[in-house]
Formats: sequence, C-alpha cells, structure tokens
Amino acid sequence: MSHGQSNANQDSAAPHFKRVLTLKDLVIYGIAFMTPIAPAYIYGFAAQSTGGMLPLAYLIAMVAMMFSAYSYGRMAAAFPVSGSTYTYTQRAIHPHLGFFAGWAMFMDYVLVPLIVFMVGASYANALIPSIPYWVWVFIIAGVITVVNILGIAVAAKTNQILVLFMGIVVVIFVIFCMKAIMGEGGTSALVSITPFFNSEKFVMTAIISGAAMACFSFLGFDSITTLSEESVNPKNDIWKAAILSCLIGGIIFIVQAYVAQLVWPDVNNFSSADTALFDIANVAGGAVLVTLYTVAIIVSTFTAGLTGQASASRLMFSMGRDEVLPKKFFTHLHPKYKTPIYNILLMGSISIAGALFLSIDFVAELMSFGGLTGFMFVNLSVIVYYYFRKKEKKFVRYLVIPGLGFLICFYLFINLSPLTLKVGFIWLAIGAVYALITTKGFKKLPPSLIDS
Repeated sequence: MSHGQSNANQDSAAPHFKRVLTLKDLVIYGIAFMTPIAPAYIYGFAAQSTGGMLPLAYLIAMVAMMFSAYSYGRMAAAFPVSGSTYTYTQRAIHPHLGFFAGWAMFMDYVLVPLIVFMVGASYANALIPSIPYWVWVFIIAGVITVVNILGIAVAAKTNQILVLFMGIVVVIFVIFCMKAIMGEGGTSALVSITPFFNSEKFVMTAIISGAAMACFSFLGFDSITTLSEESVNPKNDIWKAAILSCLIGGIIFIVQAYVAQLVWPDVNNFSSADTALFDIANVAGGAVLVTLYTVAIIVSTFTAGLTGQASASRLMFSMGRDEVLPKKFFTHLHPKYKTPIYNILLMGSISIAGALFLSIDFVAELMSFGGLTGFMFVNLSVIVYYYFRKKEKKFVRYLVIPGLGFLICFYLFINLSPLTLKVGFIWLAIGAVYALITTKGFKKLPPSLIDS
C-alpha cells in the first residue's frame, strides 16, 4: 500500500466533525470571540496612554492584525483541518515545532474562557450583589459548557443571537453619543480629526504602545481556523472569514472609540479608568444606558466563553488525534452530539478553578504571550510552505505580507513585560519536557494526517 493510500485510510478511520458552518457563521464566530463591546475593557487606560487618540491606535492595530489574518487564511486553505496554529506549523515547518506552536497557543485558548468567566462574574456580581461572585462563575461556566456539548451548530446559533444583542447595544450607545455631541455643538461637531490626530498631544511611541494594547481586542479571529473541519467550504470561507472579522470588528471598535472621545474629550478625568465607558454612557444616556451597557458586557463574556472553550477543545482534539496528547481521552466524541465532550468538560473545570483562585491582572498578562507566539508561527508557516517548499514565487503574497505580519508580532512580543515573558517561557519549558518524554528525545515524530 502506498504512503498516500495509507494516509487516506487513516483519515477515513479517524474521528471527524460535521460540516455545518457557513461563511456567515464563521464571521459571526470570529466577531463573537473578539466581542463587539471589547473597547469597554481597555478604553480608559488606552485612551489616556494615547492622549485621546485611541481611534488612531485601533486603526493601526486593525491593519496590523489583518496581515496575520491573511496568513491564517492562506494556511487554512492549504490545510483545512482542525488545529489552527498547531496544524499549520506542524505541516508547513516541522512536527516538533508545531507542538510548541500549539502548546503556546493552547495557553491562550485556555486563558480566554477563564478570563471571561472572571470578568462576567465580576460585572454580574456588581449588577446583582446578592448573588456571590463564585455562584456567577458556576452559572456562566455551566451554561457555556452545556451549549458547547450540544454541538457547534447550537453554539453558532446562540452566538448569532448574543452578537446581535451586543451589536444593538453598541448601535444604541453610538446613537446616544451622537445625540449628546450634536446637542452641544450641532451636526458639525460629529466631524473631527482630533480623535485620529491631535498635534498638541501626538507622541508616536505612545500611539504605537496604544496600538499594541488595542491588538488584544482582535484576539479571537484566529479561532475561526480551528473550525475548518466543520466549515462547509473551508478553502474559500476560512480566509475570507478571518479577514472580514478583523475588518468588521475593527470598524466597530473605531466607531465606539471615536464617539466616546468626542463625548468625553478629557481622557484624564474619568472616575475610574477601568470603567471609563460607563462614565461616558452615563453622560450620553443616563442610568438606562449604563445598565444596558453593563448587561451587554456580561453577555460578551458568554460569546467569548463559548468560542474560547470550543476552540480550545478542538485544538486538544487535533493534538490528541495526532497522538501528541493521549489519543483515547482527547479524541473521544459524544455519541449523539459528536462534540469532544471530555475536552469541553476539562476546559470548563480548568476555567472554573482559575476564575476562583487567580486574579484578572495575572491572567490578562499571560494572554498576549500565547497569541503573539502563535501569530508569529503562522506567518512563518506561510513563508516556508508557499514560498520555499511549494516554490510559489509570489513575492508580495507569500513573502512580504506574512513577513510584515511576523515582524509586527515580534515587535509587540519583545515589548511584553518581563513577568509575562518569564511565565510564558516557563510554560514552553514544561511543554519541552513533555515533548521530550513522549517523543523519546524528539526521535519519534507525531503522525501526519495529510501529505504536505
């Protein structure tokens, strides 16, 4: 039997997902992971650090992330299977390097649902103090875990409803802000260059620093590629969805930051930088808008939690199927719903424990390490696979664009805090020890699902 036939037989015998997701589902999934209301988490501090030019920082961040989104799309077209960063690096560069890419990104996927459990429970507790924080953690975790077990189609439909709600709240917020702006200075007050360029406060290093911070609002578009095996048309839809989610999400973020800046020009005078948009919502729409915005933030934790947990469970499924993780446990699918139930339950348990015993600040510091590491690996994968291995000498498409994506991510990576880098490299060292043992000193290669 030929090598290709052997691989084909292995593929047909291996567990696979149902293909049910359309382009619209994938775009909504990516936006849901990023959450339309993401500026609420960073607005105060980011607006202050950029001198009131956060819209410009978001614009720069959007352009920067679209380079990496392009690379994810190109690799998804080449390898339309579950696993995302791990799969692309393994197939394009080297199986062992793929493990490290997956191991780094796995930390990011684990932390996303964990931190949204924490944020959601905190805001819910603030809204209804009679229900303790830890009870809210279990409520949010329980709902998200059950929906993911029921299947990706159910999760996709749930996300459509929740994203629609958040989108409506964002529109209401923007309308109230526009009304407040016109109430003070008329229609002409809506048009201003100041949120994008204020010559009195413009400092390039501050803008770049703000753009680096704003990049983390975009973390999540890459999760789309973990659903390649559940996409109806992965070769055409995955890359489109990755870029569209970045573009649409970026526009949503920029518009919110723009009107917020015009409503509250003095960014150094918030009651609390952590809840700056609540001050702005109060000025623009009073208690009703503040309450609505609070509810929307709580809802955002459900959308990000659903997509984060789903992506992490499918990354573990792919690594288990390649026998990088114990195959029997991590590739087990629910007999009825065909979802990786053990992985989902494991993710739920980890997130609950983390939400109860860790601090938001500590978790937030670690999220960027895994994300940026994964982005660098994927940009390199495009260069290695297309430009060097397949000899497709399309200089701009397969060298310049992914090369710029890598350099941008590397620049952000080296500017992470020393604590983040230290803990992140400790995580990679743990992965190295695990890989060393399971591959007998890196002599045993993980099996490949498809020919490259």
